[in-house]
Amino acid sequence: MDTGASLYTNYLKGDDSALEKLVALYGDNLMLFINSFVSNLSIAEEIMEDVFMELIVKKHHFKGKSTFKTYLFQIGRNKALNEMKRHKRYTYLEDKEIEDTKKIEEEIIKTEEQKHVHMALSQLPKDYKTVLYLIYFEDMSYEEIEKVMKKNNKQIKNLAYRARQSLKEVLEKEGFQYHQDEEGGDYHENN
Repeated sequence: MDTGASLYTNYLKGDDSALEKLVALYGDNLMLFINSFVSNLSIAEEIMEDVFMELIVKKHHFKGKSTFKTYLFQIGRNKALNEMKRHKRYTYLEDKEIEDTKKIEEEIIKTEEQKHVHMALSQLPKDYKTVLYLIYFEDMSYEEIEKVMKKNNKQIKNLAYRARQSLKEVLEKEGFQYHQDEEGGDYHENN
């Protein structure tokens, strides 16, 4: 049983601190994932809180068919898409929200090369951003990503391949050079 599932089981047995641990474990990453859909940190935070409220209200819906993290991200994705349908298009972020977004991103993205990769990701189509985010920032397997994105294995593999190619093109336009190694590749800034 994964950590999230174990904590949720403890919460269902009456340990309220387990829910707090779940929020601490997954909250920030879930909020950033949701923000990639709604582009509004305040709304992303509200949706993230709504996801955890659903765990309280709809107890026992987690069946263990995936990891608990995958389950949370599925709920988050669905709620973000529903919010987008309701509000068709969001306006620009307010100055404070931009500052908050930068602070959170700076905590998660520490090195200069990672910042460039993150900026390049923001230029990709939504499905490309989502699949790469789940692979590299959330360390999800293709099987977990299939469940979050509601696509089959072949679609995820093709999407990941095209997303990597697009990311490579964007990074190379920005002055990064791709060096192939045994691990799959590495980017270095041209000087």
